[in-house]
Amino acid sequence: MCTAKERCVKYSSIVGAHLLMAPLSFLWIFGNFSAYMDSYFRFSCYPKCADCNTQWLLSLYIGGGCPGALLTQILVKRLGLKRTGVFGMFMYSLTLLGSAWVLQHSVAGTAVLYLFLGQAVAISYSVSYQLVNGWAPDNFAFFTATVTGFPTTLSVIQNQLVTAYVNPHNLKTDAYVGYRTYFSQPEILKRVPKTVMLFGAMTFGLQLMGCILITNPPRLSSKEPFSCESETSKSNTLGNKKDASDTLTSSVSVNEVENRYKLITYGSNKDHNETIKVSQSYQSVPSTTKLEKSTGKFAERGLHTTSPPKSIPKSWKPSETVKTPVFYAVWLFGVSMLYGLILKSNYYKQFALLYINDDKFLTLVGTLIPIVSTVSRIIFGACLDKGWLSIKDTVVLGLSLQIILCAFWFFAPQVNAVLYLMLILCLALTQCTIFLIIPIAALRIFGPEHFSTNYGLLLSKNLLAGFLTPLVISPLLDILGWFWLFTSVSISSLLALVYVILTNFNIS
Repeated sequence: MCTAKERCVKYSSIVGAHLLMAPLSFLWIFGNFSAYMDSYFRFSCYPKCADCNTQWLLSLYIGGGCPGALLTQILVKRLGLKRTGVFGMFMYSLTLLGSAWVLQHSVAGTAVLYLFLGQAVAISYSVSYQLVNGWAPDNFAFFTATVTGFPTTLSVIQNQLVTAYVNPHNLKTDAYVGYRTYFSQPEILKRVPKTVMLFGAMTFGLQLMGCILITNPPRLSSKEPFSCESETSKSNTLGNKKDASDTLTSSVSVNEVENRYKLITYGSNKDHNETIKVSQSYQSVPSTTKLEKSTGKFAERGLHTTSPPKSIPKSWKPSETVKTPVFYAVWLFGVSMLYGLILKSNYYKQFALLYINDDKFLTLVGTLIPIVSTVSRIIFGACLDKGWLSIKDTVVLGLSLQIILCAFWFFAPQVNAVLYLMLILCLALTQCTIFLIIPIAALRIFGPEHFSTNYGLLLSKNLLAGFLTPLVISPLLDILGWFWLFTSVSISSLLALVYVILTNFNIS
């Protein structure tokens, strides 16, 4: 049984993992804040700041996720999990505070800093995922949903604070350039750099609390399901009379059996059942009777065993991962969903201002997006843990909904504001799946042994989407207009959906 102290360490670490994710809320406030930032670049320091397309800001922020996740594996080996979280915290806070000064002088300089911001965020959420998997592997999908849902919920407050501080009088856009609208009022523009500093201070405080709360899980490699008993309590358990008697009557001690077994928990889903990986030394166990006596200790200590052992699952090396069709199916899903997410984050407000000239209403839209995303994420996570949905089911559902919704995106605000609100919220419900599927696929399909590296490889979608979207979005918008820009999301999602349907996700 877990002691009160051990339970406290476990749950405080899980809470700390949530707080470490605070920087990710920037993704959810960017759509609201970018309208003010674009106006600042054009009017407050123009022409000095007109040296780069502002679309690169969010794209580089997202693109930094891949190198950041790959860097995490190196940092964890050298610094440990907790110190890596501290490193990510300082890297993010210092870079964000620096961007508050740089944005007053250069869009290109701000874009470069946002690339480092993306790397810092990736380090933070890679550490958070490993903490959750180390302390609660059986509920990894659920806690992945709540961990990624925390920053989206946090952005509800931050979105309101941004608008209340930058535009307290609900001033309307008063400048039009092509398809875009801008604020030119000095009372709005002068508050933009200070808003970045306030956001940085808030994020640093939350991450600092998270770093204080977290403790390294007992099995950083996640090769065994977590037992909340400490090493001391394990020794006490083995030391009592009953256990000592059982151990003496068995020729194989508990420690020997532990050395011969590698237990990997994948959770319940349609693609992979909970399995046990048995080492080659299993064949050397003297007898089934003696083995059952020794493995009885595992049941007492909360570890999952079966008799006889189930089929051995494979933990895929990165070089093997990139050769599987399912890797590219998940990767294409990520690229397509991220393309739509970037468009929504960047343009849901700018596009709507052409037809809905009410800044506070559109701020309400931005406030409701993270609420819907968080609730949907938790529901999807619970369904994945319970086995009601498989990874492939969720991928197909997400792509299908995005195809339909983006096909009608152009028309919704022209009908009325409420219909546009509903469409954007449905997009939020759909696109929340990307935050679940990528880490869950990295763990459950390819195994935990190389989680950080395989997760980083899947995040290479961020590099493609991050560097390609600025090159695609602006020409599409300038030449073809909003309709074909939104339709391009439907087309890319349809191509990904066809590949996903033809791919077998069960590769164990």
